[in-house]
Amino acid sequence: MNSRKDRVCRLNDPACTSHPTETEDSCSEKPELDYLFHPKSIAIIGVSNDMSRESGGRDYLEFLVKNGFKGSIYPVNARGGRVFGFDIYTTIKDVPDRVDYVISAVPARYNRQLLLDCSAKGVKSVHVFSAGFREISDKEGKQFESQLTAVADQKGMRILGPNCIGIYCPETGLSFDINLPRRSGPLGLISQSGSNSIYAIREAAARGVYISKAVSYGNAYDLNESDFIEYFTHDPGTKVIAAYIEGVRDGTRFAKVLRQAAKIKPTIIYKAGATDAGTRAVASHTGAMAGSDRIWEGLLTQAGAIQVRNIEELVDLVVLFNYTSPLRGRNATIMGTGGGLAIEAANECRNAGLAVPLLPAETQRRLFDIYGTEAGGSFRNPIDLYFGAWDVFEKAINIIAECPQNDLLLMYVVLGIRPETEAGLVRAQVGSIIASGKLIAKRTAVVLLSMGPNKFSQTTFETQTALCEAGFPVFPSFTRAASAVSKFIDYHERHSKDPDT
Repeated sequence: MNSRKDRVCRLNDPACTSHPTETEDSCSEKPELDYLFHPKSIAIIGVSNDMSRESGGRDYLEFLVKNGFKGSIYPVNARGGRVFGFDIYTTIKDVPDRVDYVISAVPARYNRQLLLDCSAKGVKSVHVFSAGFREISDKEGKQFESQLTAVADQKGMRILGPNCIGIYCPETGLSFDINLPRRSGPLGLISQSGSNSIYAIREAAARGVYISKAVSYGNAYDLNESDFIEYFTHDPGTKVIAAYIEGVRDGTRFAKVLRQAAKIKPTIIYKAGATDAGTRAVASHTGAMAGSDRIWEGLLTQAGAIQVRNIEELVDLVVLFNYTSPLRGRNATIMGTGGGLAIEAANECRNAGLAVPLLPAETQRRLFDIYGTEAGGSFRNPIDLYFGAWDVFEKAINIIAECPQNDLLLMYVVLGIRPETEAGLVRAQVGSIIASGKLIAKRTAVVLLSMGPNKFSQTTFETQTALCEAGFPVFPSFTRAASAVSKFIDYHERHSKDPDT
């Protein structure tokens, strides 16, 4: 079991410019954490049957029931009673069966005794949802966390949290929110923030990417970012690792497991607290020390991980790794309707380090042959095509797909210019894109530009869903698409040149 001493990493010291440079090929022994995601029984402490009051414990009970948890659930509250058809036990000691996993939703001051009761029951792991520990400025909070530390160290229990929403595992029905997708996918998500966890899960799912397992780990008194990165490195259901991190416990170990992870799987890191204001927010959120952005950038580069600056960018990279094959180069061909938008797309591509070369004369000629004129459009790159001429649009896509200099096809679809008549035209355009999928899907990004009220229309929703289901990465802007593609290419270039980055 890893030491739980609260060691402050040198990464958290802005004066530190050195990092571990070991080149070992193996991590420390894989932690036995799979039981966290596959418990057969869960006790939830602090489940109230008083529907007039908020109850975090009752929320977790509802989450587990509605997400189809496959094991046994035991609500616990000193007052007893019934809720949602379950008997409420007055103490965990009264639960008649073995308990694999406990969720604590009682105030911070009660958790010391709860851990003692859990130890007597033979519980291996406790998720402390409760807040009011080290993250608050009151010294009583630090005292409560010290008490938690002392009991857990003495009894040899594993603690998730405190101050976190815990685990989401669609395969087993574990969940920390209502109506999260019950479909599993390739993304392993680690986040100190609960709200960022939920946001990333929902945003990724809206774009066709689902979660293998997700963990919100809060103050990270015991189980922390290194434990879960190491776990996901060896988890066969996880193909891409993404993490939101506010601070680390053990910088040497973190650098080691991050290097190992990035050798095996794409590993995307959003390190929060890069500014003074962000550092203060991090300290008040989970009690973590944020550290120097310059040092973090160096560490992530050395490790071969991908650094992103916000959750949106994190999801954008995940979407690309889910749908896109490694690209041969940086040449982008831009294709859509609207000259001004085409210019914007070209500018954003160049700003992100992509090239937008002139199409070969032979490719331009073939486009001219099927359209008959270039008037009102352009066949040079960007390619501005006539709105509504979708009867030959699929042929145009296929011509571009055959162009040898084309590494990436960046297509854009516009909704909202003519809301009253465009639904059929958009369906025709998207149908042509999907029909060309065998030629272009693994090297195409689609920007879905929805204007005004159309951002929230059924047409927009159906369009994005159809493209995602057909295997296309969809982005809401040229800026985000170009930035993500550039980082995606950077990652593959680094790893193709040096597999031991």
